[in-house]
Amino acid sequence: MENISSQALAMLIAKYLDTEKLIKDNPSVTKEMINLLLQNISTSKKGEKPLNASSSLTNIHQRWKKEFGELIIHTDGASRGNPGKAGIGVAIYDKDYNLVAEICSFIGESTNNVAEYQAMLLAAQKAIAYKVKKVIFKTDSELLVRQLNGLYRVKNPGLLPLYKELTTLLTKIPSWKIQHVCREENACADALANKGIDSQK
Repeated sequence: MENISSQALAMLIAKYLDTEKLIKDNPSVTKEMINLLLQNISTSKKGEKPLNASSSLTNIHQRWKKEFGELIIHTDGASRGNPGKAGIGVAIYDKDYNLVAEICSFIGESTNNVAEYQAMLLAAQKAIAYKVKKVIFKTDSELLVRQLNGLYRVKNPGLLPLYKELTTLLTKIPSWKIQHVCREENACADALANKGIDSQK
């Protein structure tokens, strides 16, 4: 897209942008980043120099990533039937517990433990995309926490490839730890996981 006015860009975004697909296909993009872009467009002054859409998105993306040195990420996976219809939820916060992003997705037929791993995989991908130096992951899956902390061996053949993929991703995060929390403390991620399931009804 070439240089266009900010008003025209706002109209194009409102008409054509599929935010859910954009976020799904690009783990580093969040609804908050899109809202920030729209806010910048809507507050631009009359007679301004035409806005280049590509450079504007890049600049806001860079600005967004630089805001975070540390993230707290809650994850959860849910399966109705175990195995059954499954969804995952990820709630991302900054170090002061201000909400950064909420993500949910339907993952098809799965067990609860696989869903927990899938949620953690998405969380790790998001953390890498933000290029943060420190991440605290929180989940109510005691199995996931104990396996990632080396207290339990991964024997389930359905979990082993997910475990290997996850541990590879985690090596790309400079400093991370994972904590077990009660379900009540993980309510946001739990609600998102169930929302992911409900999205396929």
